[in-house]
Amino acid sequence: MGAASPGLGDNEAVKVNDAIALGQRLLPQTPGIPDPRREARWLLAHAWGVEEAWLVSNPGGSVPAPVLARYRAWIERRARGEPAHHLTGTCTFWGRRFAVSAAVLIPRPETELLIEAALSLDLPSMARVLDAGTGSGCLAVTLALEWPSWEVVAVDISCEAARVASRNAATLGACVRVVCGDLSAALAPGFGLVAANLPYIPTNMLGTLPVEVQHDPRRALDGGHDGLTLVRRLINDLPRILAPGGWALLELGEEQSSEAVRLAGQAGLVAVRTVRDLGGCERILLLRKPGGVEPVTGREA
Repeated sequence: MGAASPGLGDNEAVKVNDAIALGQRLLPQTPGIPDPRREARWLLAHAWGVEEAWLVSNPGGSVPAPVLARYRAWIERRARGEPAHHLTGTCTFWGRRFAVSAAVLIPRPETELLIEAALSLDLPSMARVLDAGTGSGCLAVTLALEWPSWEVVAVDISCEAARVASRNAATLGACVRVVCGDLSAALAPGFGLVAANLPYIPTNMLGTLPVEVQHDPRRALDGGHDGLTLVRRLINDLPRILAPGGWALLELGEEQSSEAVRLAGQAGLVAVRTVRDLGGCERILLLRKPGGVEPVTGREA
């Protein structure tokens, strides 16, 4: 950080408060970093492997040299717009810490709405569940851990992403079969639930995304001309792979639910309801294949 970061490069011991203050000055205040001091403290805690509360209660503690070096590098990269979770290599989802890398989409809080919706369904205790486009595996692993009797399969076209998902399943003790493949094309029918957070950003909107988001793999963001290229393909295959009465939960982008409902109707599926996120977007669409018991009640899509 050169002359702009006095103290971080010195041999003298650097105190916790001084390291945080220097990081605060070097991080730009942007939509992705609304509170530079909070961001600097978070990065220092992760570089050190301690809780933020410990840093707050020990402001005069000396930062070990290896920790300081790691923190320095992270602050520099974060100031250039690299996502904080790419720096630490982890992201919390549904209360669990998942490994992430540049090969996968960083899990977003709104995706937890899909987990809530899935766990509210009256599925058979031994249901087969598919996570299409698994990325880090956060959906598949969470569903497998929350309902261990489900048979969970996760698929991703990126074999590197599939390896990240497999590692997360093993680390967190989830029984998930991870497959490197193209959506549901190579899978046998009979799934009681298909969950998917597929790319849904229209291609012409990719350049307008926040710089942090643009560090995610393009393949995990680019949804084609209308953002629904992969969603459309999956919906068209749902009648084949879903068991009678089976469910599909799709995460969608802004103003995409109406078109997704139309596509589902053309495929012979029932649009049961949508779930709005905190911003009011109809983020999760619940679809059902006719057959079995009646759909759960909810706001009609």
